[in-house]
Amino acid sequence: MTQFDEELARRVEEMKRVATEVSKDFRKVAADFRDQTEIFAEDLRKRARGVSPFEESAIEKIRALAGLRDEGIITDEEFQAQKKRLLDEV
Repeated sequence: MTQFDEELARRVEEMKRVATEVSKDFRKVAADFRDQTEIFAEDLRKRARGVSPFEESAIEKIRALAGLRDEGIITDEEFQAQKKRLLDEV
């Protein structure tokens, strides 16, 4: 292998590495954009229903409580009681 071939192979490998990094960055940006679009769409749906976009739905509150339960911050009994209260309000 000549010096030229070695340099070419090194540069090709570097370009592949950079392309992989750019691809990862692009996927992250695309996922962030998708998430922000979903949040925006949900805000629009809430406004169309006459609900403040800052007001959480019962489902969102239950999901948040489930996260607290899964993290061990609240017990399953506390979760079930709050879930029942939220669903009764609907």
